[in-house]
Amino acid sequence: MPVRKSLGELLAETPGLIVDLIKAEVDHLKAEAAAKAKGYGIGAGLLAGAGFFAVFLFGWLLVAAFEGLNEAFAPWLSALLVSAFLLLLVGILAAVGLASINRSKGGFETVDSLKDDVNMVKGLGHAADGTSPLDDLPARTTTTTTDGGVR
Repeated sequence: MPVRKSLGELLAETPGLIVDLIKAEVDHLKAEAAAKAKGYGIGAGLLAGAGFFAVFLFGWLLVAAFEGLNEAFAPWLSALLVSAFLLLLVGILAAVGLASINRSKGGFETVDSLKDDVNMVKGLGHAADGTSPLDDLPARTTTTTTDGGVR
């Protein structure tokens, strides 16, 4: 017959059980993170290897294009056409890259929001300047309707 514990004994054991549960969850999280990190590491290594060989593949494709154009044009013109293609490709990639960088400039809204939250908890107000967070909301404008009412 199992021994039944009193309510006091069960309450006394509760903090220890909670700590054990938290430790077990943390250990499980560590093991899961390690397994995922290993998978990501292997995947990243394989992608790096594929990228390495892709560079050489691109070089060979350029040689093939040059040799193919040599059949129809003089060698100097073939080299010029392949170089013009590469120049066009570099220009397009650079323009798109710069546009992407320009769109991404600016601070992180989340960081600013966290700073505001910390300041509000400290009682400093919004952005530590004492203003209300509601000041960031767009102002409501009122318009008069044709029948004289206000919206």
